[in-house]
Amino acid sequence: MSVEFVLPRRQRRIRPYLDLTAMIDTVFNLLIFFAVTTTFVGARSGLPLQLPTAQTAQPVSERIVLTLLPGRPVQVNGEEVAQGQVGEALERAARGDLESQVVVLADEKVPYSQLVDVLDEVRLANLSRIALAAAPRKAAGPGERHHRP
Repeated sequence: MSVEFVLPRRQRRIRPYLDLTAMIDTVFNLLIFFAVTTTFVGARSGLPLQLPTAQTAQPVSERIVLTLLPGRPVQVNGEEVAQGQVGEALERAARGDLESQVVVLADEKVPYSQLVDVLDEVRLANLSRIALAAAPRKAAGPGERHHRP
């Protein structure tokens, strides 16, 4: 008679683990998403510009935007342009449409001579619809004069 000797099987302990790879990927993608979207939110305002105010200021659509800041090159639709090439940049932006409106956003600290030079470039590019941008002025109360502080 043969006797078999059978060893009891060991029970394997399964150790629980958490695979963090998927969670790290998700968090990383969210970080990139929020970083990119916050840069686009701030891009709308673009440059630190203080416009003068006017009571008759109105919103304008479909336009070529000229931006003037003290000590910086002129910008045509957000692209910096050398002083002598403003007219060419305006012609490219207008795409042959001489009825395009040009809105000049000039900081209040821009020298008057620089503003006149840029307006002259606009007229030399045969664009005659020119608007000077201004921030809306707050309504004055009764008896108050409209003046800047």
